Amino acid sequence: MKTLTLFFFLVFAIATTLNAQITQGNWMVGGSGNFYNSEIKGENGESLGSSHGIGLYPNIGYFFTNQFAGGLNANFNYGKPSGGPSNIGFGMGPFIRYYFLNPEKRINVFADANYNYYYSKTKNFSVSNGRNYRFKAGPVIYFNSSVGLELTLDYSSTEFDTHTSNDFRFALGLQIHLEK
Repeated sequence: MKTLTLFFFLVFAIATTLNAQITQGNWMVGGSGNFYNSEIKGENGESLGSSHGIGLYPNIGYFFTNQFAGGLNANFNYGKPSGGPSNIGFGMGPFIRYYFLNPEKRINVFADANYNYYYSKTKNFSVSNGRNYRFKAGPVIYFNSSVGLELTLDYSSTEFDTHTSNDFRFALGLQIHLEK
């Protein structure tokens, strides 16, 4: 029992002295993923059904100032509408991110906004191009000075020529912060 208590005390002591690398000149690489269920609406706002699937969102960014980063992200989705054929989509575009608490904190809070030019292919149908906007926010918990686990609530809006898909998602992410 003494060994277990000593172990948790050492982990706590080390963890409370960590510095996340969210300072100017550092890089971050990582991403997030989620399972989703979304409602699909037509041009006039009528419901066309729902879809469920999986999304993966890798990114790479640079800290232009302390706590503020920007970079490129990608968007990979596989979806299956209710009663319809499956679809695969991907996109790429810029993102910006801001961390609200000081870099010395082991737990921080951030907000992230991104835009993607989006390409989607539905099985046995034509290809669609569109735009995707995504906003997310949540806490990040640092395991050490470089690796953080993110838990976010995301809002995503994807617009195509014939329909729009809007949804909220819970996502889990991992970021690695690289020192300059």
